[in-house]
Amino acid sequence: MAGEDQRTAPVTRYRVALAVGLAGLLIACAWYLIRPDTVGLRRAGGGWLELTGPPLPAPAAFLGVFLVFGTVPAALSRTILGKSPGALGLGPGDWKATVLLCALGLPLAAASAYVASTSLELQQVYPLGGMLAANLPAFTVHAATYLLYYLGFEYLFRGFLLLGLEDELGALNANVLQSVLATAFHLGKPPLEMLAVLPASLLFGWLTLRTRALWCALVLHWTVGVALDALLVFR
Repeated sequence: MAGEDQRTAPVTRYRVALAVGLAGLLIACAWYLIRPDTVGLRRAGGGWLELTGPPLPAPAAFLGVFLVFGTVPAALSRTILGKSPGALGLGPGDWKATVLLCALGLPLAAASAYVASTSLELQQVYPLGGMLAANLPAFTVHAATYLLYYLGFEYLFRGFLLLGLEDELGALNANVLQSVLATAFHLGKPPLEMLAVLPASLLFGWLTLRTRALWCALVLHWTVGVALDALLVFR
């Protein structure tokens, strides 16, 4: 047994290091290059310096995040983690628990969106890519493309990092790791959002572990984002 443990330890370290390294690279890529907004800094007495690339139209940014956060980890999951892409939360999981937890969580998601919509700072940030016309067909397209963004997001953090590293790190450690990295991706957001990201990420991680699938976290996360935008666009 001791010899087996010694043989598997390097494999574990290799998988964790590569998975976290890849996630860090993808997060940096999306943060700097695939944004519908611009982040900058200003020194005392100086002008603004734009840190990120030119802002993209929101649908292009959403598709870009889906491709970077979703398809890249999926393509490398067997090589890095020794797991198929579908094993990282894309199966049905415990669908009964998913339905129950979604039913319990949707009112809380809607309430969270309402509270967020009252923040003057968040009103300046959302909807991503600029204010939308109060037009239901256009908003439906926005919500559909936004779903791609959230699917990619959930796959990287709750699928690739959480379910992918659960065996190596344990459920608690893997949940904390993905939550910290998800929080880092939100740097530059208003304080209210930053305060909510870590506990929300831990909760979404727990939901993923409980249901063994991404769907509950995806539905609730997307609901918060779309409901916030709807409250701001149709107010």
